[in-house]
Amino acid sequence: MKTSVENNLCQSCGMPMYHLSDFGTNEDDTINTDYCHFCFIKGIFIDHGISLEQKI
Repeated sequence: MKTSVENNLCQSCGMPMYHLSDFGTNEDDTINTDYCHFCFIKGIFIDHGISLEQKI
């Protein structure tokens, strides 16, 4: 798991994540460094079945 918050991009939507508040959260409320808070909350993807084009 990456611990640096530099140069992180959401693996779902591509959003740059610079601040801890940008990151998604795991089920146990720990920070998930792979996904942003718009895509992944409490260990669940919040936009099932939506494409990248639809997000933009």
